[in-house]
Amino acid sequence: MQLDYDKFIINAEIEEFSEIFSEPFYQGFYQGVKEERKRRTIEVISNCLAIDLSLDVTASIVNISVEEVKQCIKENHLN
Repeated sequence: MQLDYDKFIINAEIEEFSEIFSEPFYQGFYQGVKEERKRRTIEVISNCLAIDLSLDVTASIVNISVEEVKQCIKENHLN
């Protein structure tokens, strides 16, 4: 049986572990987690736009504000 640690780490509030990740050994791992979270956020927003969900619903799914959703759409050319 293989455990999927990626989902746990991505869904965890990584800010809670900032003291641990401040050590040089963990800096690359911490950066990787932040990048993966950003990729998945963009993917979810893109999928929500594809099925014509409102920005309010999309923001609640991704758990960010509507302004952040708008900014992500603009930055990543998801129109």
